[in-house]
Amino acid sequence: MAHKISYFDAKFISILFHPLLIPTWAYLLIAFQGNLMVLQIPQDALWLIGGMVFTISAVIPALIILLMFRLRIISSLSMYVREDRTGPVVIAALFFYLTYYMLNELQFAPVFGFYMLGASSLAIVSMFINFWWKISLHLIAFGGFTGALTSLASHVNEIYIFNLIVVVLLSGFVGYARLKLRAHQPSEVYAGFLLGFAFMYLIFLLIY
Repeated sequence: MAHKISYFDAKFISILFHPLLIPTWAYLLIAFQGNLMVLQIPQDALWLIGGMVFTISAVIPALIILLMFRLRIISSLSMYVREDRTGPVVIAALFFYLTYYMLNELQFAPVFGFYMLGASSLAIVSMFINFWWKISLHLIAFGGFTGALTSLASHVNEIYIFNLIVVVLLSGFVGYARLKLRAHQPSEVYAGFLLGFAFMYLIFLLIY
């Protein structure tokens, strides 16, 4: 498999499925491949809410992180150095929570709001782990989405087989890409996925 994925491919996969973009991908997958009743969003508001999720959880924090790089607060946008990740992770946690807050205030998509609340909490947990260990943020994000989707399927008595297969396969590709880039050790990738899965699965069991 190593010869089939180039460094460029691995970099592209890492950017396309950056942790800041996972909430948007999660929203799109649930909205257009799942049950709309789960999201509780009117059909004509799907793209509007999706745009809000994308802007608050991805665009704004990405711009702030870019500014941090330009001001030399962090040394690289790739954040291969463990010490570079604390500030951006805090920014992500704040804007993930803001996404939850906005959805809650608008009384739209309570289930997805729970997901964003869990993602914000998971970001804080990963920040503390990062003080000692460079756990994979990409795989935490994918593990979190997989855990939420698994828990959600059991709650609504529907098994989103296609969704789960897609997310698990993407998790594997992203994990391999991170290893290809030598951004992590295998243990950091596996632990990231397991942490994300367990944490988000338990969050949904407790809240939803």
